[in-house]
Amino acid sequence: MFELSIIKKYLLPKRKQLSVSLIGLMSIAVIALVVWLLLVFLSVTEGIEKQWVHKLTSLNGPLRITPKNAYYNSYYYKVDTLSVASDYKEKTIREKLAALNSDPYNPDEDAEIPPTWQRPEKNPDNSLIDPVKLAAATLNELKNKHPSLVYQDFELSGAMMRLQLTRDETTHETQSYLTQASYLASFADKNPYLASLILKPSPKDLNHLLYLTEKKNSSLLVDESESLVKNSKEDFRLALASLLDTIKITTLQPRFSHWKLPSAFIPEKESFQAVACLTNDKITHITINDQKEQNVQYLSSKEGKITKKDGQLFFENTLLPPTIPLLVNGKLLFKAALIPSSLEKASHLKDVKFAVETTLQNKPLKGSLSWDGLEIATANPENTFLEHMLLSQENGVLLAKSFQESGVKTGDTGYLAYSSATASSLQEQRIPICVAGFYDPGIMAVGNKCILVPNSITKTINSSSNSTHFDPTESNGILVWFKDLKEAEKIKAELIASFEEKGIAKYWKVSTYKEYDFAKDLMQQFQSDKYLFTMVGIIILIVACSNIISLLIILVNDKKKEIGILQSMGASSKSIALIFSASGIVMGVLGSMIGILGALLTLHNIDSVVKALSFIQGHSAFNAAFWGESLPSHLSESALVFILISTPLISLFAALIPALKACKTPTSSTLRSE
Repeated sequence: MFELSIIKKYLLPKRKQLSVSLIGLMSIAVIALVVWLLLVFLSVTEGIEKQWVHKLTSLNGPLRITPKNAYYNSYYYKVDTLSVASDYKEKTIREKLAALNSDPYNPDEDAEIPPTWQRPEKNPDNSLIDPVKLAAATLNELKNKHPSLVYQDFELSGAMMRLQLTRDETTHETQSYLTQASYLASFADKNPYLASLILKPSPKDLNHLLYLTEKKNSSLLVDESESLVKNSKEDFRLALASLLDTIKITTLQPRFSHWKLPSAFIPEKESFQAVACLTNDKITHITINDQKEQNVQYLSSKEGKITKKDGQLFFENTLLPPTIPLLVNGKLLFKAALIPSSLEKASHLKDVKFAVETTLQNKPLKGSLSWDGLEIATANPENTFLEHMLLSQENGVLLAKSFQESGVKTGDTGYLAYSSATASSLQEQRIPICVAGFYDPGIMAVGNKCILVPNSITKTINSSSNSTHFDPTESNGILVWFKDLKEAEKIKAELIASFEEKGIAKYWKVSTYKEYDFAKDLMQQFQSDKYLFTMVGIIILIVACSNIISLLIILVNDKKKEIGILQSMGASSKSIALIFSASGIVMGVLGSMIGILGALLTLHNIDSVVKALSFIQGHSAFNAAFWGESLPSHLSESALVFILISTPLISLFAALIPALKACKTPTSSTLRSE
């Protein structure tokens, strides 16, 4: 308690010690600034790395099992090309797993096995060793130790994608085309984390899907510039009812800023501020301004009030004919609920009706409106929406979110083109597809061009002798998912040990997400950047804490008389050293606390900080393709622990020199000099 009272006395700012107080405040401020900078950067960097790793492992699995060259050179893999039972075609891992017989070769029907082939590896019972089924059995065994473990095969391919982008414009229908060479990956329906990557359909997507219900689904196997054919009434009703079963429309809004308000919406005996547009002193239309909009000025106009009396509309005291249009200046937002009975007789979208509510000039309006001139503002897709899009459309596929920037919308149709050899020449083959949705691939190098497709598509393309192929050891394999990424190395070791025990280790390569070729360099760069900035931060922190040395040396010189008195009263050298050492630690801790509070405040308002930086620079401060739509806003626990340990320690080391000087001050000479 004695030492603490002295520390409190020395560190509290005083007018008589202005220079010492200023140096102390400056030291604390510099430490706080460095701590704030370190915490914000490390928290953002770590948060981005976690987001990216989450997207990487959600899509590609924390573990990947791929065949080695020994697998493709083995009798087990090659024998299908000689077998009638296998239609003389190589089998994928999925087909091998589903096959009833590991060795389909029949010497009575099939061609003779080439002498250059490797000899088949047999079990003690003379059955063919099946690397695929043994690998699956190993994974099933691991489920007992790791209940969250899920696995599924994957297949990669490539093709040229061509989409027709038909759009419903205000005056006429427009068309454009998008052509791009793309990677294809089989859709992993067993992936428990894929749903977290699927983007919620935007209102623009939903409006486009509603527009397409009036159009006949075309396979687009030929390039044409014709508009989509209109759907029959029955097909339209079925398509519309099926779509509306999967989305709940909550709000609607007019498609145009000047929207024609039905006169039935005007409540009886209610008045609205309005502007009458005049031509030759006759009213041509009435504009009612929303409260948020400014009054529209016309060359010839008159301001006043519009009122309904006994079902008739009056502008001031002038009776308005029913043909005079009422226009609302500004987009209203309607709370909407579908009227199911309107679907039964609907022949077009404009026949579909909604019960709506809104406010105009702070006065409630309600009634029913048809779809004509309206569009979805907000809607809540049901859990079955994606399933509906994948199953109801022909070959529904998922595109990376970057395709949205190219104008692609959910529901767009097109085809995948690939080359196939015929008896006489190479021919282009086409597989029709429909965009079922979009997913976020993270920042993989090839992620923006990767399309998730049904397994049948990758199988069809890869079975073509002249299709685009990947490295065989990378184009087919097994993805493994589990909750705790920290267990990746442990599960990998268990898999390899089990494979070696079963004699199939030479056929399989087991990789963790840290070893993926397309991700390894980026992950290493993340770590390098983090270590580099941490090292620079430590150096700056050491420099910041060095101010403590200057402060305490000045304090020791200033308090020589008090130090001498304390020593003469029996204070030990240890106590004197402790006073000044603890003073340095207190300053370091105080600076850390201020810096931590500043970091928490900054991270809590990180979006505002980014907007301010973008405004100053005149362009986006952070590329969304790399940093994501928004920066992470959570304080890094590891960075916090690092700061809470390193700052007091560095402050302590900085305070040791003044502390040693203070405890070695001779008592007698100090008192005589004072």
